[in-house]
Amino acid sequence: MGINIEGQIEKVNGKELSYTEFAKRYMEKNHPVVVTGLMDLLHWRASSDWVTPLGQPNFHFFSSHFGASQVQVADCDTREFTDQKREEMSVSDFIEHCLQVEGSAVHCNNDNHTSNDHSVPYLKDWHFVKEYPEYAAYITPMFFCDDWLNLYLDNFRMHTDSDTCQQNTEICSSDYRFVYMGVKGSWTPLHADVFRSYSWSSNVCGKKRWLFLDPSQCHLVFDRNMKNCVYNIFDEVSDSKFPGFKKAIWLEYTQEAGEIIFVPSGWYHQVHNLSMLALSSDDSVQDI
Repeated sequence: MGINIEGQIEKVNGKELSYTEFAKRYMEKNHPVVVTGLMDLLHWRASSDWVTPLGQPNFHFFSSHFGASQVQVADCDTREFTDQKREEMSVSDFIEHCLQVEGSAVHCNNDNHTSNDHSVPYLKDWHFVKEYPEYAAYITPMFFCDDWLNLYLDNFRMHTDSDTCQQNTEICSSDYRFVYMGVKGSWTPLHADVFRSYSWSSNVCGKKRWLFLDPSQCHLVFDRNMKNCVYNIFDEVSDSKFPGFKKAIWLEYTQEAGEIIFVPSGWYHQVHNLSMLALSSDDSVQDI
């Protein structure tokens, strides 16, 4: 039995939307929305540097400019606890892995096969802005500028002594501005964003399928003790373990290149990359 999808996410032209309208219609009501037109309007560097004229990821640019960066890459075929198994590798090695998977997928399609020998890799949670502060890959749209969470983390060292900072090195060196890059078939398990923050996700190239669940229904994806959450909504979910799951009503949206999705607090979501290579940036926005 499939999931119940009974709605779409609203889409608006960001060039015709004021901050006040955005705040009243989406932030105050805690509703997700797709915003178009802003990446072109703001002339994002990522939209030109990271993408070829044919709309594909510019692998050569990434390898030559950021290839030595060490990143976390998830194996989307392997679950580890409540997430996917991850390993650390360089961006150059990740791109090489992607090209192998892409070539294998094309070969399989041509030969009418349905499987290949490569795991499905997904580069996740790359702290790109923190690592390359001078690069300025994007300009934050005005709708999302009130970013208390990242502002605090950016200045965490200023509020701690050296001993405290040594004990909290992960926090001191962290932020919640990420770059994601994944091949077709890569995905992110069901989750709500960190600290129940608001967030926004821009798609630089490729397509992504989003499934959203309203916070009023989030109890339906947990077990009877409200401790364990459904991992993959497209799996065969146990009725006995998750008795309310089949009652959940999902909203769906396919995000195109150049679109930004606003994800309000508490909305559980699962995301799948639909194109051969999808490239996006995510940014958490706290208390807006």
